[in-house]
Amino acid sequence: MRYTLLSTLCHVRETEITDSLVELFIQLVQEINTRAEKKVEGEFSKERKRVRGKEGILLRLAEAAVAEPGGTVRKVIYPVAGESTLKALAAEAAANEARYRARVRTVLRSSYSSHWRRMLSPLLNALELMCDNTAYRPVMDAIDLLKRYLDQPIAKEGAFFDVAEKIPLGGVVHEEWRKAVVDERDRVERLPYELCVLVSLRDALRRREI
Repeated sequence: MRYTLLSTLCHVRETEITDSLVELFIQLVQEINTRAEKKVEGEFSKERKRVRGKEGILLRLAEAAVAEPGGTVRKVIYPVAGESTLKALAAEAAANEARYRARVRTVLRSSYSSHWRRMLSPLLNALELMCDNTAYRPVMDAIDLLKRYLDQPIAKEGAFFDVAEKIPLGGVVHEEWRKAVVDERDRVERLPYELCVLVSLRDALRRREI
């Protein structure tokens, strides 16, 4: 009886420890992303807005739309802000979004390589991950690949996976990260790829698919 109780207790504690490690992993990956986004948002908020009087224009557009919700764009919106002004606003917003995402990727890479990577590596190795959903097979294969490379140093100029490796990209690397991960010679850079894998793993753990 005592051995049965002890075995049950050990199993319960093992489950609790595993759950705690998973939660810690999720929190760490989220913290990396949150800090990078906050830093970039602070940088962008200090930049001068290129479209003059943008806030006033947006306010007048909102007021006009609310005042005549059934009106057409040409009748309601264009008298407030002409077509050229709207095109300038759209172009600036698109450019800012692209620059923002690129800057976030740069900050993520820097903070991960210099600080977070050392903490995530032992945590990832401590988890025994399993998955029955074939849709997440690329993520599992990517994790196995990462574990084989985690102890290999990465130079300041970066490092790439061996060209002979079969590297999962679909289901692991989001489209906005593809150019940061795969260079013009189709080599896969390790640091940005590791970040993509960790984010994909975090999402899968949240959904309890892994």
